[in-house]
Amino acid sequence: MKNREYSRRQFLKKNSLSGLGAFIGLGMAPELFASEQSSVSRQSKFPGNTDKKMPIKGIVEDTVQQLGGMSLPDLLKYHYNYLKDIYIPNWERGIDHKYGGFANAISPGQEPDFENKGMYFQGRAVWMFSYLYNHITHNKLHLEAAIKGRDFLIKSALTDDYRWASFVSRDGSKRLSEPLDHYGDIYMMQGLAELYIATKDPRDLDLAIKTVISVKDRLLSPTYQHVSAHTEALEPGTRRLPSWQHFLAALTPLLKVSRDPAVEKIARYCVRVICEHHWRPDDGVLLEMLDDNFRPFTFDAPNWGNFYPQGVSGWHSIQACWMVMNDSLRVLHYPTFRKGIEMGISTLEKTYIPTKGMPSDMDHGGLSLSNPKAKLNENGNFVWGALDDVLVFCLLTIEHSHDPTVINYYNDCFKLYSSKPEKIVTNGLLHTPRQFFYSIEILERIIAREGKVSGVFLKS
Repeated sequence: MKNREYSRRQFLKKNSLSGLGAFIGLGMAPELFASEQSSVSRQSKFPGNTDKKMPIKGIVEDTVQQLGGMSLPDLLKYHYNYLKDIYIPNWERGIDHKYGGFANAISPGQEPDFENKGMYFQGRAVWMFSYLYNHITHNKLHLEAAIKGRDFLIKSALTDDYRWASFVSRDGSKRLSEPLDHYGDIYMMQGLAELYIATKDPRDLDLAIKTVISVKDRLLSPTYQHVSAHTEALEPGTRRLPSWQHFLAALTPLLKVSRDPAVEKIARYCVRVICEHHWRPDDGVLLEMLDDNFRPFTFDAPNWGNFYPQGVSGWHSIQACWMVMNDSLRVLHYPTFRKGIEMGISTLEKTYIPTKGMPSDMDHGGLSLSNPKAKLNENGNFVWGALDDVLVFCLLTIEHSHDPTVINYYNDCFKLYSSKPEKIVTNGLLHTPRQFFYSIEILERIIAREGKVSGVFLKS
């Protein structure tokens, strides 16, 4: 097995496609075994796959040689080229070399704005540049940006109770707000864990773990209202699906470098809340919000400002599914991995509109539902960034199960995604780079396995 050891020069010049890749970013074991069988009941949206009960395939003789209309090496090259030609050059401009930290968002051709640095973006940038250094470029510029960004944030945003101010001035001399929500803290926690791989500084781990405990306390507080967390304040104690999934996504890489027992139990708790409470098996959906007792909302009174208290977010749901799968692979618990696949396929059947038969000028993909029984509105509010997480879910599933329905979803999603490069969220610091990073990891493993399924579902 060859390790992915790219220098910046090798990455930019050779764009190498060989190597299995270190099992670091997603934490996969090369050959996994499970003893249980499972199936998903569904009516596929794709012609030719119309069985109401189609098994998740695991023990198969076939191989995958092509996805998204490309050979696997060409698909891998597509992902490398996007990073090399577009994403990295754009975001290298977003580094604040004078003070440390980063622009909040920056698109190609746009001048970076370093004022009013938001923790929501700063933590993501520490993670993104750390990951680039560790796994893609080995460029010291990227490591130095992450280290200087971390130092800037510790000095300017960290509070005594291990929370992080949501906004600070460019030079860090002023806190422009108190800590408003938990998301910036989660992304900083994720950035510290990834940075530790490069620095081996125990202070990074210690700070990440203390931030974990702070976030956990807020999410379980009966008074926490998610102020300024993508929405207006919610009822005290409201439980939100994206809180658990983003928390879990940061806990998984942290637990690969620090097996802290308290943090381990928090990760397990996140998985359990998603699978036991937010997941509604009778409807085949993940509810976006639950009340303070982890029950579905039944009281709907718009005059009080609630919006779709029984709503379903296709984007958040598909993220939650692959994040559950990812952490279950970390601990080698295959029934939960299988559960994540089942929830993900059901989510796509409920919320994803395939491109076939739709006007070419329309966007398609993942949408949301006002309630679990609602019909999908083909003219609904489509969010382009959701495609990044559909692609990650599909590739992670395909690596371990050549389920034909998931392959069709990947092909449909990637066709749309790659046909409109101008819509790819280049100014983002999480979903888009993560899709490219993780797709590279997964594709390298599939190629090294010559397209064969991983063996997750083989009987031990």
